[in-house]
Amino acid sequence: MVLPISKNELITIQRMAHDIWPICFKEMISQEQIEYMLNWMYSIKQLEENFDKGHDFIILKSANEQLGFASFEMRENKKSIRLHKLYVDPNKHHKGSGRKLLSSIIKKGRAQEYKSLDLFVNRTNPAVSFYEKLGFKIVESLDLDIGNGYYMNDYRMKIEI
Repeated sequence: MVLPISKNELITIQRMAHDIWPICFKEMISQEQIEYMLNWMYSIKQLEENFDKGHDFIILKSANEQLGFASFEMRENKKSIRLHKLYVDPNKHHKGSGRKLLSSIIKKGRAQEYKSLDLFVNRTNPAVSFYEKLGFKIVESLDLDIGNGYYMNDYRMKIEI
């Protein structure tokens, strides 16, 4: 079941990120960069700021188990959705959880006649092939300076919805 997360529940997103990131990113970026990015992107203050800017947060649950989460932004002026976060418990990969989260977001976009969804993903992330299987196309390659000597070496991927 995909459920929205309210502002006062953002601690759930923070906890899940701190559980998932060290496992998912250990082969892609250093432990130091993982910690830096978690502290930067997943502080309660930053999550609340994102929420206040209009980012939606959702969680996928099965019974009492939290399987994954996502955050996205409905960009009215462009009639597009920007997926900011989509993470699934690594022990639950390959069971349709990521697809369920993404389908929920796309359904919302289609209901409001949005045209596309885009996202940024690390170029070495196995999720690139997941997104390609769903029909996403790489539209650009970026190296984004995130401070402290770290870069996000990403693809921007897009799908028409």
